[in-house]
Amino acid sequence: MAHAQAVDRRRGPARLQRFRFTLETAEADVHSGMAGGAVRNPLGELMDLACALHDARTGRVKVPGFYDGIVKPTRRELSDFEHSGFTVARFKKDNRVRRLRSENALEVMQRLWTRPTLEIHGLAGGYQGPGLKSIVPARGELKVSCRLVPGQDPDRVAALVAAFARKHNPDVVVELLPGFAASVWKPTGPLAAAVKAAVKFAFGAVPAFVRDGGSVGTVLSMEKVLRCPVGFLDLSMPDHGYHAPNENFEWAQAAGGMAAFAKLVEEVGARL
Repeated sequence: MAHAQAVDRRRGPARLQRFRFTLETAEADVHSGMAGGAVRNPLGELMDLACALHDARTGRVKVPGFYDGIVKPTRRELSDFEHSGFTVARFKKDNRVRRLRSENALEVMQRLWTRPTLEIHGLAGGYQGPGLKSIVPARGELKVSCRLVPGQDPDRVAALVAAFARKHNPDVVVELLPGFAASVWKPTGPLAAAVKAAVKFAFGAVPAFVRDGGSVGTVLSMEKVLRCPVGFLDLSMPDHGYHAPNENFEWAQAAGGMAAFAKLVEEVGARL
């Protein structure tokens, strides 16, 4: 039968906060022709929850308080974005994407690099085989994560999303999975100048600083233990297929990266 429960498996704050929502309304699947309309459908209710959490067309998260405290990009950062060489056409080609929520380059960059998200990763349950099997499933599972940005309190966001889901559907089981803390490095001063010089030496172009880094959970630990800022020298390209079949890393980027890191040590020694 349906039941309410909360499970928390977090380990510290999260840059990437992950959730699993499950709903069980029966002990077994039932025939939709015989029981449909009377019994609850967990997949339908989880789809309803997904739509309540965020606007699928715009991507805006509808959980009250979700955007509180975020650090907006400075004019200097936006200028770097605009001079980064980013194009919508190249982004779509590299990621094999047909449609975006916006075709404006700066808007897309801000969505990628400065704004938090809530993404639906999967909806599981019911019949998944060929053809159609007329059942009402007994159980469903919705997989969701939030990409957080500097200025958001991870524990607060996790609590907001969990409380919203429980209020929207008290029978949904909310499970908080381990996540990673957000971090930001200010690209100014002698260290930033050293990075620019090293990248220009290796690749022949002055780099632009953007907010990126995926879900590398060790960054804050490194900053805390080493007591120094941590930034990323991005070398992977979008067409290298992150987390996809045939993920690769081309030699030109690897060779340039080795030259850049060697030059960076020299530049840091001269500037700091």
